[in-house]
Amino acid sequence: MRIGTRQLGIAMIGLAVVAGGCKKKEPPPPPVAVEPAPPPPIAVAGVELGRAIGADKAVVAATTVFGVRDTIYASIGTTGVSQASTLTAKWTFQTGQTVDSSSVSIAPMAPATTEFHITKKTAWPVGKYKVAIMLDGRPAGEREFEVKK
Repeated sequence: MRIGTRQLGIAMIGLAVVAGGCKKKEPPPPPVAVEPAPPPPIAVAGVELGRAIGADKAVVAATTVFGVRDTIYASIGTTGVSQASTLTAKWTFQTGQTVDSSSVSIAPMAPATTEFHITKKTAWPVGKYKVAIMLDGRPAGEREFEVKK
C-alpha cells in the first residue's frame, strides 16, 4: 500500500496531536514563602499642647497660650511598633533654662498616645516656653507656647 503525501501529512498531524496529548504535564512550581513585612518602626506623629487631657491621654482642646496657674499638658502621638523605646519631654523657658525634663518607657504595638505635663505651686513666669520631644535620644518634635497673665 502506497501512502500519498497528503495522507502522510494528515497522519503526521494526527500523530503530533496524540503525542502532545500524552505528554506529561509538569507540576506547578512550589509556592514561594512570603515573609511578612516587618512592622514600621516607631515614630512621633504629633505633639499637642493643652490644659486638659482625656482618658485616652489626648489633649481635649489644643492651645499654645496658657495662664500663670495652668497645668500644661503635652500629648505625644506615636505610630509604628517598638518593643522598648523611651520618650523624653524637655520643657524650657525663653533663653533655654530647663523647667522640667522627664522620660517614660513605651512599647507600643499600634498607634499610641503618651502624656507629659508640668505644674507649678506658684505662678508660672510670663513668657515664651518650648517643649522638645526626643525618641530614644533623638529629636522627634517640639512645640512652642506662651504663658500670659
